[in-house]
Amino acid sequence: MSDTYNTRTSSQSMYALRRTNDKLDGANDQIDHFMERQMNGEKPDPAEFMKLLEKQATAQQALQAQFKLLEKPMKTVLNETK
Repeated sequence: MSDTYNTRTSSQSMYALRRTNDKLDGANDQIDHFMERQMNGEKPDPAEFMKLLEKQATAQQALQAQFKLLEKPMKTVLNETK
């Protein structure tokens, strides 16, 4: 494989990780905002909270999948250098 291919692939992988991490951060921020509203005496819809938890779980699963995709080539490289 060429260095250009590896650099492009690495850059794409980092972009995907960053984007997925941003989605997780966004879901966490929305959950925090929901809880703040609740603490301020509002009565937000519990169904909204469940949707936010699902969104958070989906983002976490996507982030874990991205890490696993990156982990496999790293293990291969480490095993080949032994």
